[in-house]
Amino acid sequence: MDDTILDSIIEITKARDSDEFGNRIVSTIAELIPNCVVALFKYNEFPREQYRRLTTLSIQKDEEGIKQHIWDVDIPKVKEEYINKHHDKFFQLTVYQTDDSKHHTFIPIHIDNKVAYAIDISSDTRLSNHSSSLIAIIKVCQNFYAILANGEKDSLTGLLNRRTYEQKLSSLLKKQSNNQLNNLNCQVENESRHLAQQSHTWLAIIDIDLFKNVNDRFGHIYGDEVLLVLSQLMQRAFRENDLLFRFGGEEFVLIFEPISNEQAERVLNKFREMVEKYRFPMVGKITVSCGFAKISKHEHPKTVFDNADKALYYAKENGRNSVYNYERLVEQNKIVEMAEEGDIELF
Repeated sequence: MDDTILDSIIEITKARDSDEFGNRIVSTIAELIPNCVVALFKYNEFPREQYRRLTTLSIQKDEEGIKQHIWDVDIPKVKEEYINKHHDKFFQLTVYQTDDSKHHTFIPIHIDNKVAYAIDISSDTRLSNHSSSLIAIIKVCQNFYAILANGEKDSLTGLLNRRTYEQKLSSLLKKQSNNQLNNLNCQVENESRHLAQQSHTWLAIIDIDLFKNVNDRFGHIYGDEVLLVLSQLMQRAFRENDLLFRFGGEEFVLIFEPISNEQAERVLNKFREMVEKYRFPMVGKITVSCGFAKISKHEHPKTVFDNADKALYYAKENGRNSVYNYERLVEQNKIVEMAEEGDIELF
């Protein structure tokens, strides 16, 4: 392994969360291979088996010969369609060519003997001269990636854990802000602009009703089974880009990518009904209550969480098995909005 690759690996492993780590791998490979597009994918099992693109990068020189890192480059639709059509064959390093005459090297990243992420490098020519360097980078980084990714997950359900909440929220909002800035540089139809203005990022808290009764009556083994099944239902019900957390006990947190208030309420109610109809092993029927609130760049994450928690408390006090929105409850004078002192803008 030459010094350049070793230095790159040392730089990559300075990352302290899986998002940053993935971006550093992409950046290192893009620096190593000229005139290529590097894409990072995550492999999802729910709601269906597929590779979902997380980010892309192309490094290009400007008129003065200075390198420019261009993130989130659009890639041909045919590429993602090809990968997902043949996803069951992409569990090892694969070289292929798409109909647009691009050569691809696809490198899966395994965690706990399962594909978790993957790197796809596309270029106009085959990358045979770089194969050994690419494999070296991935092999050295794979275990470190596993340590970071597993440290972010709840051990029972596999969802994100509470410790990663603020970092993941900050990362999501930063990415959304960058996308909005990019959109401002493009010509956008009036109707699309109007729809964008009506959409917001939402935080929802989902809590199992009377969960203590489940543990008291059936024991913690069946209680854990309920939590595990509920997490799987969540993964099936919500979009791949939505962030799902287990906060501990019977409490789960969901962060929606931008949608309207009406859409958020409709999706949460659909999930609530799904849970109500499901028959859990031994336990039978359970229900969930939910409160959700708008995420604003002017509010501290704790304030947003507290708002959603107030809506959840209202649901619990008014019959359970229901969904309530904080902002709507305030408008209806059903709960009182408390002014926060010393609010600071974080996002």
